[in-house]
Amino acid sequence: MRFQLVRNVPRIILVLFVAMIVGCAAAPKKPPEPAVPPVPPPAPVVKDPFVGFPERYRSKAMEYEKNGELRRALQSWEIVSSFIPADQEAAKRIEDIKGQILTLSEEHFKKGLSYCQSNSIPAARKEFLIALHYNPDHQEALYYLKQKLNGDDYTLYQTKKGDTLKEIAKKTFNDPHKDFLIAFFNDLKVDAKLVPGNTLKVPILEPARPELSRATKPAMEGKEAAAEGKEIKEITVDTQEMLSKALASYKAKNYRDALSVGEKILEYDPANKEARDLINESCYQMGKSLIQRKKYQEALDTLVRLDSGYKDVSGSISFAKKQLAGEHYLKGVKYFTDEELEKAIKEWETTLSLDPNHPKAKNDIENARNLLQKLKDLK
Repeated sequence: MRFQLVRNVPRIILVLFVAMIVGCAAAPKKPPEPAVPPVPPPAPVVKDPFVGFPERYRSKAMEYEKNGELRRALQSWEIVSSFIPADQEAAKRIEDIKGQILTLSEEHFKKGLSYCQSNSIPAARKEFLIALHYNPDHQEALYYLKQKLNGDDYTLYQTKKGDTLKEIAKKTFNDPHKDFLIAFFNDLKVDAKLVPGNTLKVPILEPARPELSRATKPAMEGKEAAAEGKEIKEITVDTQEMLSKALASYKAKNYRDALSVGEKILEYDPANKEARDLINESCYQMGKSLIQRKKYQEALDTLVRLDSGYKDVSGSISFAKKQLAGEHYLKGVKYFTDEELEKAIKEWETTLSLDPNHPKAKNDIENARNLLQKLKDLK
């Protein structure tokens, strides 16, 4: 019995070895550990170019107020308000400064009246001009200036082809926004079309800031003299301030306001590249928005104002034209079905002017014209 067990030992070991191998083969393989995706690097932080603008202009506004430069202070507060519409301090200062400006305008107008009564015409003229500086819509100040200007107080200007009142004001006053003075003195509307060869009266404006010597200044009454000097100083156009205001409007997505201010900057400084870029970008954004709202005619009118080659403007113009061509084509179809053939032809001609490759407009025009001719022949 023992001998038989010993003889069977190798066989038992063999069976156990085979069973072990089979068991190992049958055991499921352990799935590999999932690969951990690499952590992407953090996106670069793009600095907002407008960070700090509100506080920067708040400081400017306070400084301008302190120096008595109310119009600049008002402009700076309006920039703050455009960035932070809920800013109560800015809203209050804007309201207060507007009130001060109107009050000062009226005060100088009354001073002008007083000088008129004493026949001090140059002094009266100066006061009326200051009143108009504060409030360009002061009709009484305009009226008195017109009545008191005579003889050597104006020059004559002969209009040329292409002249506008703004251009003449820019030539003579270095300020296109004084066009209202030329219009008023010649009984014209500000947007009047000028006929070449006509003669206009252009008022002579005295230098707005008299030169005061160091010896003269102490003789004047301290603060009162300094305030007077500020009030009558020449109004210079700060295109950088205007550009900042336009940028604030652009940031607030008030593209029309940004465009308007940008165009005013170019009136003073035609070579201003920043203003030109701002105009392009404002037109571009407006055009895109109008396309999204399916206002294709307005979009086209806006986009064609852009410099050629700006971004993808050519593609946007082509798209707007095709969509607008489709609208005119459908109008033509409606006119045709209503038997208004001439109107249908006009709409389809407009279609072709917008999209020369329109698949149907050309044939439809020919058919409509043939039909028109047949109708005439029947008559």
